[in-house]
Amino acid sequence: MALKSKAILGVAIMGAVFVSAPAQAACWSAGAIAAAKVRDMETMLMVSALRCRASGHDFLGRYNNFVRKGRGALTQANDQLRAHFSAEVGAARGLNDYDRYVTSIANRYGAGAEGLSCRDMASITEAAAAESSSFVALEKLAERADVQPIIHGRRCAITLATK
Repeated sequence: MALKSKAILGVAIMGAVFVSAPAQAACWSAGAIAAAKVRDMETMLMVSALRCRASGHDFLGRYNNFVRKGRGALTQANDQLRAHFSAEVGAARGLNDYDRYVTSIANRYGAGAEGLSCRDMASITEAAAAESSSFVALEKLAERADVQPIIHGRRCAITLATK
């Protein structure tokens, strides 16, 4: 009987792991990875703006300005990520996977970003507000800020055109 209980417990634990992890969606295209970088940076700045207020580094107003000015570029990143997560599993499940993905980003930055102070975050926020109207510019800023999104699954193969 004890062996059967352990087997059931093992199955329950494995089920919890599969439920909590984002689904293995279609491979990550260059565009989806770029969108993940932008979304990761935006979430890092949001969490930092809220966290840093308590330590006397209040740049929440600048963050809000960045979001207002960059709404189009940020929406483009979110739309691309939703499409990525929905590609193989459909819109409803894809949206759930997207939500879990975004929540995992916020959780990762809850205690801060390794090696970056609130002053650094304020500076990145200032740069993001200046670059916010362009998705490509935000992606380049995320690269300069060394934003490394966590992606589950594989990157898509790159196809080179030849003459």
